[in-house]
Amino acid sequence: MRNTLAYKMVIGCSLLIGCYTLNAQNGMAVSNESARISELEKRQQNYEDLKSLGYTEKEIYQDLGNAHFLSHNYETALFWYEKLMEISPNGQLDSSYQKRYDHALSKLGQEAKKTDADENWTELVKQDYHMTDASLKSNKRQLRRNYFKPLYIDSDYSTASIGNDRPYVVKEQEVKPERELNYESPVVLTRDGNTAYFSKEVLVKPTTGLFSKKQKVHRIFRADKVNGEWKSIKELALCPKDYSALHPAISKDGTRLFFASNMPGTFGEYDIYVSTIKTNGVVGVAKNLGTKVNTPKNEMYPKVMEGNTLVFASEGHQGYGGLDVYMVEVEKRNVGLAMNMGSSINSPSDDFSIQFTNGQMGYVMSNRGGDGRKTELVAFSFPQEGKTQHARDFQLMEALNTAGGTQYSTSVFEEDH
Repeated sequence: MRNTLAYKMVIGCSLLIGCYTLNAQNGMAVSNESARISELEKRQQNYEDLKSLGYTEKEIYQDLGNAHFLSHNYETALFWYEKLMEISPNGQLDSSYQKRYDHALSKLGQEAKKTDADENWTELVKQDYHMTDASLKSNKRQLRRNYFKPLYIDSDYSTASIGNDRPYVVKEQEVKPERELNYESPVVLTRDGNTAYFSKEVLVKPTTGLFSKKQKVHRIFRADKVNGEWKSIKELALCPKDYSALHPAISKDGTRLFFASNMPGTFGEYDIYVSTIKTNGVVGVAKNLGTKVNTPKNEMYPKVMEGNTLVFASEGHQGYGGLDVYMVEVEKRNVGLAMNMGSSINSPSDDFSIQFTNGQMGYVMSNRGGDGRKTELVAFSFPQEGKTQHARDFQLMEALNTAGGTQYSTSVFEEDH
Protein backbone atom coordinates (compact mmCIF):
# COMPACT_ATOMS: atom_id res chain seq x y z
CA MET A 1 0.00 0.00 0.00
CA ARG A 2 1.30 3.45 -0.95
CA ASN A 3 1.24 4.91 2.54
CA THR A 4 3.33 2.06 4.00
CA LEU A 5 6.58 3.74 2.99
CA ALA A 6 5.49 7.04 4.48
CA TYR A 7 4.53 5.29 7.68
CA LYS A 8 7.92 3.55 7.95
CA MET A 9 9.83 6.73 7.11
CA VAL A 10 8.27 8.72 9.93
CA ILE A 11 8.51 5.85 12.42
CA GLY A 12 12.17 5.35 11.48
CA CYS A 13 12.86 9.04 11.96
CA SER A 14 11.17 8.98 15.37
CA LEU A 15 13.18 5.94 16.46
CA LEU A 16 16.40 7.53 15.30
CA ILE A 17 15.73 10.62 17.34
CA GLY A 18 14.78 8.41 20.28
CA CYS A 19 18.18 6.73 20.17
CA TYR A 20 19.79 10.00 21.20
CA THR A 21 17.37 10.61 24.05
CA LEU A 22 18.87 10.57 27.57
CA ASN A 23 17.99 7.55 29.66
CA ALA A 24 16.24 9.80 32.16
CA GLN A 25 13.87 10.81 29.39
CA ASN A 26 13.09 7.29 28.18
CA GLY A 27 9.59 7.35 29.68
CA MET A 28 8.78 10.60 27.89
CA ALA A 29 10.30 9.29 24.66
CA VAL A 30 8.13 6.18 24.78
CA SER A 31 5.07 8.33 25.48
CA ASN A 32 5.86 10.70 22.62
CA GLU A 33 6.56 7.78 20.31
CA SER A 34 3.22 6.18 21.16
CA ALA A 35 1.46 9.46 20.46
CA ARG A 36 3.15 9.78 17.07
CA ILE A 37 2.33 6.19 16.15
CA SER A 38 -1.29 6.80 17.13
CA GLU A 39 -1.40 9.91 14.96
CA LEU A 40 0.14 8.08 12.02
CA GLU A 41 -2.33 5.24 12.36
CA LYS A 42 -5.15 7.80 12.23
CA ARG A 43 -3.70 9.29 9.02
CA GLN A 44 -3.28 5.81 7.57
CA GLN A 45 -6.91 5.08 8.33
CA ASN A 46 -7.91 8.36 6.66
CA TYR A 47 -6.02 7.27 3.55
CA GLU A 48 -7.66 3.87 3.52
CA ASP A 49 -11.09 5.44 4.00
CA LEU A 50 -10.54 7.85 1.11
CA LYS A 51 -9.23 5.08 -1.12
CA SER A 52 -12.11 2.75 -0.29
CA LEU A 53 -14.57 5.48 -1.28
CA GLY A 54 -12.98 5.72 -4.71
CA TYR A 55 -11.22 9.09 -4.41
CA THR A 56 -8.67 9.84 -7.09
CA GLU A 57 -4.95 9.55 -6.52
CA LYS A 58 -4.65 13.31 -6.92
CA GLU A 59 -7.23 14.02 -4.23
CA ILE A 60 -5.66 11.59 -1.77
CA TYR A 61 -2.13 12.93 -2.30
CA GLN A 62 -3.31 16.52 -1.94
CA ASP A 63 -5.30 15.89 1.22
CA LEU A 64 -2.76 13.76 3.04
CA GLY A 65 0.11 16.03 2.04
CA ASN A 66 -1.74 19.05 3.39
CA ALA A 67 -2.82 17.30 6.58
CA HIS A 68 0.75 16.22 7.42
CA PHE A 69 2.14 19.61 6.43
CA LEU A 70 -0.13 21.39 8.90
CA SER A 71 0.76 18.82 11.55
CA HIS A 72 4.43 19.71 10.97
CA ASN A 73 5.12 16.16 9.81
CA TYR A 74 7.21 17.59 6.99
CA GLU A 75 8.90 14.37 5.89
CA THR A 76 5.58 12.62 5.44
CA ALA A 77 4.11 15.71 3.78
CA LEU A 78 7.01 15.68 1.29
CA PHE A 79 6.33 12.04 0.52
CA TRP A 80 2.73 12.79 -0.49
CA TYR A 81 3.62 16.01 -2.33
CA GLU A 82 6.22 14.10 -4.34
CA LYS A 83 3.63 11.47 -5.20
CA LEU A 84 1.39 14.32 -6.33
CA MET A 85 4.25 15.72 -8.40
CA GLU A 86 4.67 12.39 -10.17
CA ILE A 87 1.14 12.48 -11.54
CA SER A 88 1.05 16.24 -12.26
CA PRO A 89 1.45 17.60 -15.81
CA ASN A 90 5.16 18.00 -16.61
CA GLY A 91 5.93 17.02 -13.03
CA GLN A 92 5.00 20.51 -11.80
CA LEU A 93 2.96 21.30 -8.68
CA ASP A 94 0.44 24.12 -8.56
CA SER A 95 1.93 27.28 -7.06
CA SER A 96 0.31 26.86 -3.64
CA TYR A 97 1.50 23.25 -3.34
CA GLN A 98 4.97 24.15 -4.61
CA LYS A 99 5.20 26.82 -1.93
CA ARG A 100 4.37 24.31 0.80
CA TYR A 101 6.73 21.76 -0.75
CA ASP A 102 9.60 24.26 -0.65
CA HIS A 103 8.81 25.22 2.94
CA ALA A 104 8.80 21.55 3.99
CA LEU A 105 12.19 21.05 2.32
CA SER A 106 13.63 24.05 4.14
CA LYS A 107 12.27 22.84 7.49
CA LEU A 108 14.16 19.58 6.92
CA GLY A 109 17.35 21.46 6.13
CA GLN A 110 17.29 20.73 2.41
CA GLU A 111 17.94 23.20 -0.37
CA ALA A 112 14.78 24.96 -1.50
CA LYS A 113 13.37 28.29 -2.57
CA LYS A 114 13.09 30.76 0.31
CA THR A 115 9.65 30.98 1.91
CA ASP A 116 8.11 33.36 4.43
CA ALA A 117 8.50 31.84 7.89
CA ASP A 118 5.57 33.90 9.17
CA GLU A 119 3.17 32.69 6.47
CA ASN A 120 -0.27 31.67 7.74
CA TRP A 121 -0.11 28.17 6.26
CA THR A 122 -3.43 27.02 7.67
CA GLU A 123 -5.30 29.82 5.90
CA LEU A 124 -3.41 29.18 2.65
CA VAL A 125 -4.31 25.49 2.72
CA LYS A 126 -7.94 26.23 3.50
CA GLN A 127 -8.07 28.61 0.53
CA ASP A 128 -7.53 25.59 -1.73
CA TYR A 129 -10.81 24.15 -0.48
CA HIS A 130 -12.98 27.16 0.28
CA MET A 131 -15.25 28.65 -2.34
CA THR A 132 -14.22 32.04 -3.63
CA ASP A 133 -16.79 34.84 -3.95
CA ALA A 134 -16.80 34.28 -7.70
CA SER A 135 -17.43 30.55 -7.40
CA LEU A 136 -20.10 31.18 -4.79
CA LYS A 137 -21.94 33.48 -7.19
CA SER A 138 -21.51 30.92 -9.94
CA ASN A 139 -23.02 28.24 -7.71
CA LYS A 140 -25.95 30.52 -6.96
CA ARG A 141 -26.54 31.05 -10.68
CA GLN A 142 -26.32 27.30 -11.22
CA LEU A 143 -28.80 26.78 -8.41
CA ARG A 144 -31.29 29.11 -10.05
CA ARG A 145 -30.91 27.32 -13.40
CA ASN A 146 -31.45 23.89 -11.82
CA TYR A 147 -34.02 25.04 -9.32
CA PHE A 148 -37.13 23.70 -11.02
CA LYS A 149 -35.86 20.55 -12.69
CA PRO A 150 -38.22 17.58 -12.17
CA LEU A 151 -37.61 15.63 -9.00
CA TYR A 152 -39.72 13.01 -7.26
CA ILE A 153 -39.41 11.40 -3.85
CA ASP A 154 -41.47 9.31 -1.50
CA SER A 155 -41.60 10.65 2.05
CA ASP A 156 -43.54 10.12 5.24
CA TYR A 157 -45.73 13.07 4.26
CA SER A 158 -46.73 12.30 0.69
CA THR A 159 -45.24 12.29 -2.78
CA ALA A 160 -43.42 15.55 -3.48
CA SER A 161 -42.21 16.92 -6.78
CA ILE A 162 -40.53 19.99 -8.19
CA GLY A 163 -42.15 20.97 -11.44
CA ASN A 164 -41.15 23.30 -14.22
CA ASP A 165 -42.85 26.37 -12.77
CA ARG A 166 -42.31 26.34 -9.01
CA PRO A 167 -41.77 23.88 -6.16
CA TYR A 168 -44.71 21.62 -5.53
CA VAL A 169 -45.69 22.38 -1.93
CA VAL A 170 -46.18 19.28 0.18
CA LYS A 171 -46.92 21.14 3.36
CA GLU A 172 -46.94 24.85 4.09
CA GLN A 173 -47.90 27.24 6.84
CA GLU A 174 -48.25 31.00 7.16
CA VAL A 175 -45.36 32.37 9.16
CA LYS A 176 -44.75 35.30 11.44
CA PRO A 177 -42.36 38.15 10.61
CA GLU A 178 -39.97 36.84 13.27
CA ARG A 179 -38.48 34.20 11.03
CA GLU A 180 -36.34 32.59 13.69
CA LEU A 181 -39.50 31.37 15.45
CA ASN A 182 -41.77 30.99 12.46
CA TYR A 183 -41.59 27.24 12.06
CA GLU A 184 -42.48 25.00 14.98
CA SER A 185 -40.19 21.99 14.88
CA PRO A 186 -42.04 18.68 15.37
CA VAL A 187 -42.03 16.50 18.45
CA VAL A 188 -38.91 14.32 18.65
CA LEU A 189 -39.01 10.80 20.06
CA THR A 190 -36.40 8.58 21.62
CA ARG A 191 -35.55 5.41 19.72
CA ASP A 192 -37.91 3.26 21.78
CA GLY A 193 -40.77 5.72 21.14
CA ASN A 194 -41.60 6.05 24.84
CA THR A 195 -40.23 9.55 25.51
CA ALA A 196 -41.04 12.72 23.60
CA TYR A 197 -39.46 16.19 23.63
CA PHE A 198 -41.10 19.29 22.22
CA SER A 199 -40.95 23.08 22.52
CA LYS A 200 -43.90 25.29 23.38
CA GLU A 201 -44.51 29.02 23.70
CA VAL A 202 -45.34 30.19 27.23
CA LEU A 203 -45.90 33.53 28.99
CA VAL A 204 -43.63 34.55 31.86
CA LYS A 205 -43.50 37.64 34.03
CA PRO A 206 -40.15 39.50 33.81
CA THR A 207 -37.99 39.42 36.93
CA THR A 208 -37.72 43.23 36.88
CA GLY A 209 -40.49 45.79 36.68
CA LEU A 210 -43.43 45.51 39.06
CA PHE A 211 -46.01 46.33 36.38
CA SER A 212 -44.24 44.72 33.44
CA LYS A 213 -46.40 42.68 31.09
CA LYS A 214 -45.78 38.99 30.65
CA GLN A 215 -43.53 38.14 27.74
CA LYS A 216 -43.48 35.21 25.35
CA VAL A 217 -40.63 32.70 25.60
CA HIS A 218 -40.18 29.12 24.47
CA ARG A 219 -39.68 26.15 26.73
CA ILE A 220 -38.76 22.52 26.07
CA PHE A 221 -40.91 19.82 27.66
CA ARG A 222 -40.57 16.10 28.14
CA ALA A 223 -43.45 13.59 28.07
CA ASP A 224 -43.45 9.87 28.83
CA LYS A 225 -45.74 7.27 27.28
CA VAL A 226 -47.53 5.25 29.95
CA ASN A 227 -49.91 2.48 28.86
CA GLY A 228 -50.20 4.02 25.42
CA GLU A 229 -50.94 7.54 26.69
CA TRP A 230 -48.67 10.56 26.98
CA LYS A 231 -48.36 11.56 30.62
CA SER A 232 -45.91 13.12 33.10
CA ILE A 233 -45.36 16.22 30.98
CA LYS A 234 -42.55 18.20 32.60
CA GLU A 235 -40.67 21.37 31.68
CA LEU A 236 -36.90 20.93 31.44
CA ALA A 237 -34.67 23.36 33.33
CA LEU A 238 -32.37 24.34 30.47
CA CYS A 239 -32.12 28.14 30.68
CA PRO A 240 -33.12 31.09 32.89
CA LYS A 241 -36.86 31.78 32.88
CA ASP A 242 -36.63 35.03 30.92
CA TYR A 243 -34.97 33.28 27.95
CA SER A 244 -36.00 30.69 25.39
CA ALA A 245 -35.05 27.10 24.66
CA LEU A 246 -36.52 25.52 21.53
CA HIS A 247 -35.98 23.09 18.64
CA PRO A 248 -35.04 19.98 20.67
CA ALA A 249 -33.09 17.14 19.05
CA ILE A 250 -32.08 13.85 20.65
CA SER A 251 -28.97 11.77 19.96
CA LYS A 252 -29.58 8.24 18.71
CA ASP A 253 -28.58 6.73 22.05
CA GLY A 254 -30.88 9.12 23.93
CA THR A 255 -28.11 10.55 26.12
CA ARG A 256 -27.77 14.05 24.65
CA LEU A 257 -30.30 16.81 24.06
CA PHE A 258 -29.41 19.50 21.49
CA PHE A 259 -31.44 22.70 21.31
CA ALA A 260 -31.31 26.40 20.42
CA SER A 261 -31.33 29.14 23.05
CA ASN A 262 -30.78 32.88 23.47
CA MET A 263 -29.70 32.53 27.11
CA PRO A 264 -26.82 34.64 28.49
CA GLY A 265 -23.48 33.39 27.20
CA THR A 266 -24.49 33.08 23.55
CA PHE A 267 -22.15 34.29 20.82
CA GLY A 268 -25.07 35.74 18.89
CA GLU A 269 -28.84 35.79 19.08
CA TYR A 270 -29.67 32.08 19.20
CA ASP A 271 -26.92 29.46 19.68
CA ILE A 272 -26.90 25.66 19.61
CA TYR A 273 -26.45 24.03 23.03
CA VAL A 274 -26.21 20.46 24.29
CA SER A 275 -27.17 18.90 27.61
CA THR A 276 -26.58 15.41 28.94
CA ILE A 277 -29.70 13.38 29.69
CA LYS A 278 -29.22 11.30 32.82
CA THR A 279 -30.75 7.87 33.33
CA ASN A 280 -33.44 9.38 35.59
CA GLY A 281 -34.44 11.85 32.86
CA VAL A 282 -32.85 14.90 34.49
CA VAL A 283 -30.83 17.10 32.11
CA GLY A 284 -27.37 18.38 32.91
CA VAL A 285 -25.93 21.87 32.55
CA ALA A 286 -26.37 23.33 29.07
CA LYS A 287 -23.11 23.65 27.16
CA ASN A 288 -22.60 25.99 24.22
CA LEU A 289 -21.10 24.27 21.17
CA GLY A 290 -18.68 27.17 20.66
CA THR A 291 -17.61 29.34 17.74
CA LYS A 292 -17.10 26.50 15.25
CA VAL A 293 -20.87 26.18 15.22
CA ASN A 294 -22.24 29.42 16.64
CA THR A 295 -21.81 32.93 15.21
CA PRO A 296 -22.91 36.50 16.08
CA LYS A 297 -26.19 35.69 14.29
CA ASN A 298 -28.74 32.85 14.56
CA GLU A 299 -28.04 29.12 14.73
CA MET A 300 -31.17 26.97 15.09
CA TYR A 301 -33.01 23.76 14.14
CA PRO A 302 -30.45 21.16 15.26
CA LYS A 303 -31.03 17.58 14.14
CA VAL A 304 -28.94 14.49 14.88
CA MET A 305 -28.13 12.32 11.87
CA GLU A 306 -25.97 9.19 11.76
CA GLY A 307 -23.33 8.72 14.45
CA ASN A 308 -22.21 12.03 15.94
CA THR A 309 -23.23 14.14 12.94
CA LEU A 310 -25.37 17.16 13.75
CA VAL A 311 -27.09 19.28 11.11
CA PHE A 312 -28.36 22.76 11.90
CA ALA A 313 -29.41 26.02 10.26
CA SER A 314 -27.29 29.16 10.40
CA GLU A 315 -27.39 32.65 8.97
CA GLY A 316 -23.98 33.62 10.37
CA HIS A 317 -21.65 31.38 8.35
CA GLN A 318 -20.82 32.28 4.76
CA GLY A 319 -23.47 30.62 2.63
CA TYR A 320 -25.96 31.09 -0.19
CA GLY A 321 -28.14 33.58 1.67
CA GLY A 322 -30.51 33.62 4.64
CA LEU A 323 -30.51 30.48 6.77
CA ASP A 324 -28.43 27.65 5.30
CA VAL A 325 -28.13 24.04 6.44
CA TYR A 326 -24.74 22.95 7.81
CA MET A 327 -23.36 19.78 9.29
CA VAL A 328 -20.77 19.24 11.99
CA GLU A 329 -19.28 16.32 13.89
CA VAL A 330 -19.98 16.62 17.64
CA GLU A 331 -18.00 14.22 19.80
CA LYS A 332 -18.45 13.80 23.55
CA ARG A 333 -15.99 16.61 24.31
CA ASN A 334 -14.96 18.16 21.01
CA VAL A 335 -16.66 19.89 18.10
CA GLY A 336 -15.52 19.64 14.49
CA LEU A 337 -15.77 22.19 11.69
CA ALA A 338 -19.18 23.21 10.38
CA MET A 339 -19.60 22.71 6.63
CA ASN A 340 -22.27 24.05 4.29
CA MET A 341 -24.29 21.21 2.73
CA GLY A 342 -24.25 22.83 -0.69
CA SER A 343 -26.63 24.07 -3.37
CA SER A 344 -28.51 20.77 -3.62
CA ILE A 345 -30.11 21.76 -0.31
CA ASN A 346 -29.47 25.48 0.27
CA SER A 347 -30.74 28.48 -1.68
CA PRO A 348 -30.57 32.30 -1.45
CA SER A 349 -33.67 32.10 0.80
CA ASP A 350 -34.08 30.52 4.24
CA ASP A 351 -33.48 26.75 4.35
CA PHE A 352 -33.69 24.70 7.55
CA SER A 353 -34.98 21.53 9.23
CA ILE A 354 -33.65 18.85 6.88
CA GLN A 355 -34.64 15.20 6.56
CA PHE A 356 -33.21 12.43 4.34
CA THR A 357 -35.66 9.83 3.05
CA ASN A 358 -33.18 7.40 1.51
CA GLY A 359 -29.60 7.30 0.21
CA GLN A 360 -29.98 10.02 -2.41
CA MET A 361 -33.07 12.12 -1.64
CA GLY A 362 -34.70 14.12 1.09
CA TYR A 363 -36.59 17.29 1.87
CA VAL A 364 -35.91 20.63 3.53
CA MET A 365 -38.17 23.31 4.97
CA SER A 366 -37.69 26.51 2.96
CA ASN A 367 -39.34 29.82 2.08
CA ARG A 368 -37.65 29.93 -1.33
CA GLY A 369 -40.93 29.89 -3.26
CA GLY A 370 -43.76 32.44 -3.43
CA ASP A 371 -43.60 35.64 -1.44
CA GLY A 372 -41.16 34.38 1.20
CA ARG A 373 -43.80 34.30 3.96
CA LYS A 374 -44.73 30.63 3.58
CA THR A 375 -42.56 27.73 4.59
CA GLU A 376 -42.62 24.82 2.18
CA LEU A 377 -41.45 21.25 2.29
CA VAL A 378 -39.18 21.11 -0.77
CA ALA A 379 -37.67 17.92 -2.19
CA PHE A 380 -34.00 17.81 -3.10
CA SER A 381 -31.66 15.37 -4.80
CA PHE A 382 -28.34 14.39 -3.26
CA PRO A 383 -26.63 12.05 -5.77
CA GLN A 384 -24.13 9.51 -4.52
CA GLU A 385 -21.22 11.30 -6.19
CA GLY A 386 -22.27 14.50 -4.43
CA LYS A 387 -22.38 12.71 -1.08
CA THR A 388 -18.93 11.25 -1.76
CA GLN A 389 -17.46 14.65 -2.54
CA HIS A 390 -19.10 16.17 0.53
CA ALA A 391 -17.80 13.34 2.72
CA ARG A 392 -14.32 13.93 1.32
CA ASP A 393 -14.47 17.64 2.09
CA PHE A 394 -15.80 16.93 5.59
CA GLN A 395 -13.08 14.38 6.36
CA LEU A 396 -10.41 16.69 5.04
CA MET A 397 -11.55 19.64 7.11
CA GLU A 398 -11.52 17.38 10.15
CA ALA A 399 -7.94 16.38 9.27
CA LEU A 400 -6.97 20.03 8.95
CA ASN A 401 -8.33 20.65 12.42
CA THR A 402 -4.87 20.20 13.94
CA ALA A 403 -5.93 21.73 17.26
CA GLY A 404 -7.89 18.55 17.95
CA GLY A 405 -11.27 20.21 18.23
CA THR A 406 -12.66 23.03 20.28
CA GLN A 407 -13.80 22.39 23.81
CA TYR A 408 -17.37 23.27 24.65
CA SER A 409 -17.80 26.65 26.28
CA THR A 410 -20.12 26.27 29.25
CA SER A 411 -23.05 28.49 30.16
CA VAL A 412 -23.94 27.89 33.79
CA PHE A 413 -27.13 29.22 35.28
CA GLU A 414 -28.81 29.00 38.65
CA GLU A 415 -32.45 29.62 39.23
CA ASP A 416 -34.67 29.21 42.26
CA HIS A 417 -37.55 26.80 41.74
